[in-house]
Amino acid sequence: MDVYFISGLGADRRAFEKIILTPDHTAYYIDWLEPLSQESLTAYAKRMASSIDVTKPFVLVGLSFGGIVSIEIGKVLQPKQIILISSVSHRSEMPWYFRFASIFNIHKTFFVSQIKRNEKIMFWFFGTKSNKLRAYLKEMIEAMSYNYLKWSIHEIVNWKQQSKPQNVFHIHGNADKLFPIQYIKPDKLIDRGSHFMVVTHARAISAVINELLN
Repeated sequence: MDVYFISGLGADRRAFEKIILTPDHTAYYIDWLEPLSQESLTAYAKRMASSIDVTKPFVLVGLSFGGIVSIEIGKVLQPKQIILISSVSHRSEMPWYFRFASIFNIHKTFFVSQIKRNEKIMFWFFGTKSNKLRAYLKEMIEAMSYNYLKWSIHEIVNWKQQSKPQNVFHIHGNADKLFPIQYIKPDKLIDRGSHFMVVTHARAISAVINELLN
């Protein structure tokens, strides 16, 4: 089975470096694109999907914002399954402050610039404690363009998905601070998993993914 991985907001394929698939599956990584002027999430997802070989069965694995994009890709292609990690499957799973930002357009003010400047906020939200993980997160934030960050936050808080698609399997941690567990109804709960559990709990997540694929 071909498995296409889409990382979290602005992150690269290193986010999945500890996820190990069994030999009968092939991993591919879809890199983020710079959004075009006034590009919709639907149009963006279609561009992201252009590298997928649709002549063979495939599965999408989306981390955080990558999960949202995976669901949007699933509307135009036909993946066998969509596996979400530390993400949301529909709008009602977003915490109140995301919906608040959508109503009052807080994400269009100084908020975006603060994300790039105040790394301690991101360390707390992502649950990163080790120096290695913090260095990676800091590098990720610095590498993101202001345009990409502003666009992606706008698309997240304004996402209109009303229900969980039938082919979605959701893996979530009960220590996730960005998407708190009280709003989520996961198919698989990872104990003490933070928003960065794809690294810290990679063995457990790999086992779940391989079981689903097999």
